[in-house]
Amino acid sequence: MTYKRKILAAMSLMVTISATALEKVTFAPQWTAQAQFAGYFVAKEKGFYEQEGLDVNISYPTYSQSSISMLKNGDCQFTTAQLLDAIYTIDQGTEIVNILQTSQQSGLVLVGYNGKNPEKMKKGAKVGIWNAGFSLLSIMMNQREKKEYQFIRFTNNVSLFMSGALDATLAMSYNELLQLRQANVYLSGKTVYWFSEHGYDIPEDGLYVTRKYLQAHPVTCRKFARATQRGWQWCRQHPQETMEIVMEYIRKNNILTNKVIQRLMLNEVLRLNTNPKTGKPSFVLDRNIADKAIDMLRKYNLIRHELNYKDITE
Repeated sequence: MTYKRKILAAMSLMVTISATALEKVTFAPQWTAQAQFAGYFVAKEKGFYEQEGLDVNISYPTYSQSSISMLKNGDCQFTTAQLLDAIYTIDQGTEIVNILQTSQQSGLVLVGYNGKNPEKMKKGAKVGIWNAGFSLLSIMMNQREKKEYQFIRFTNNVSLFMSGALDATLAMSYNELLQLRQANVYLSGKTVYWFSEHGYDIPEDGLYVTRKYLQAHPVTCRKFARATQRGWQWCRQHPQETMEIVMEYIRKNNILTNKVIQRLMLNEVLRLNTNPKTGKPSFVLDRNIADKAIDMLRKYNLIRHELNYKDITE
């Protein structure tokens, strides 16, 4: 064997050994590919997970199987979830643990149809909420404000709302609200009710694992969280290249959207990832916020057990 062939053979062996050494794990976001999960896509494409010794597969939930179900069934090891939904899941008997909190502010809004003010709608008004969840905050508001909304569940998109079948609909400031604006839907200041401005500023997305998995693989969890945080920090520093990565994931998964919407989504998600007091990004679940979320859920009888911060975190 020539010297050149020996070098190539050695390099090939090193690559094989390196690939074999990577620990295979699966991450499932709570929804389809979009800029909401840019930090995870970036961490994979820029090699941050690989540098931590992880070979990360990204799998998506379906209409019949949520990402929490995937986590519970062992179809993934890591997933994202909104804080309220995570607490509700724990209360229902599935022990999941927050290992990284990306969202620090609520992006939930209630949008009135054709200029309607959600705060002044009559009792029994038809309000659209997601079939997949993410609606606990609106259920609590409905009880506290005595609105007596008639909740109408939908799968996704805003077509039901735009058809006039609803008096109002829930929307995320980084998703459906942008779609409505792009469709030139009338949105005055009073038409959009921001939950964060009315005492309901509960942050949303965090990174979760089962407690059983965390206890068995603490190092793996730290590695995944560390690489993910690097991914989000890189997004903030390189928004243009981030968008190219996001759009590639969208194309691969045949998601119907456009780059304008996704860039606006990325901007809003990065805003929500900052601490409202400091204006800086944070990746820790605040104890006071977690306690507030638990207290609200208990007050409105949405959870049964006495939970605390340690039940949600490591």
